[in-house]
Amino acid sequence: MKPFTGRLSRYGSVLLFPLAMVIYDFSAYLTTDLIQPGIIHIIRELQADITLAPASVSLYMAGGLALQWLLGPLSDRIGRRPVLLTGAMIFALACLGMMFVTTIEQYFIARFIQGTSICFISTVGYVSIQEAFDEKDSIRIMAALTSIVLLAPAIGPLAGAGLMSFMHWKLLFAIIGGMSLMAWALLMFKMPETVKRQGQGFHPGDVLSDFISAFRHPVVLTGALALSFGNLPMITWVALSPVILIEDGGMSPGMYAWTQVPVFGGVIIASIIVVNFIKDPTSPRFIWRTVPVQLSGLCILLLGNLGWPHVWLWSVMGI
Repeated sequence: MKPFTGRLSRYGSVLLFPLAMVIYDFSAYLTTDLIQPGIIHIIRELQADITLAPASVSLYMAGGLALQWLLGPLSDRIGRRPVLLTGAMIFALACLGMMFVTTIEQYFIARFIQGTSICFISTVGYVSIQEAFDEKDSIRIMAALTSIVLLAPAIGPLAGAGLMSFMHWKLLFAIIGGMSLMAWALLMFKMPETVKRQGQGFHPGDVLSDFISAFRHPVVLTGALALSFGNLPMITWVALSPVILIEDGGMSPGMYAWTQVPVFGGVIIASIIVVNFIKDPTSPRFIWRTVPVQLSGLCILLLGNLGWPHVWLWSVMGI
């Protein structure tokens, strides 16, 4: 019994690292999904033009692009732990800093800094999970984490619409900041260092050479393009749906929140299928079979809106 208990304890300790990543990633999602039902109200409170509402998500995504080129090579040289811990702390401070925002420019700067969390999570955090576990286990752990994390866009708009009816939006950012500090503490104590060679010098020329070499590989290039274009409809929906449905469509924040449930519920269902029913998610055959699913959704989205404009059902069903 003791050896089994010891193995269980060690396994549970190892899983605290993925748990920390769940909290960190969940918090990053919430900065958009919890706030989106009230984004029109926030823009008005900060006395800015409503047309700037999509810029909140755009700047968040721009932050997610800003450090991608740097963090991978940097963590290869100095280790994953210090880079990810720094990113988690920057994100927490950016969320807590929202308590002191008084202008739209300050709000957008904070959103940009919060967006850098995408860089740290995808480039360092999830890479560390892939390195800490074998290939099939890491894929299943990642799919399970995705299922949990994607509860944020599914329940976030509903929770945000409800909370903003009696709580100021700045307090929501403070709550998210507290969650991210919890993630930072778990990472501090439970994140393993998966990079064995550390202390190498960091030279921008070497980084550029590595990127050129990587993108000469057709799998890397086509894979990057496929991921980018594949995610584009969802990102566009998150950015523009408050303006389309609330400002132009006349929906209440609560009604808007309910339209997000089937969209992100579909993503959660797909992740559950990958975890429980797909034997080899790395198989090219499996990946190719997902293409008709996405193309069908895009056809419903486009043809539905062309044939019956201003009916939100087609957008929700297609996305």
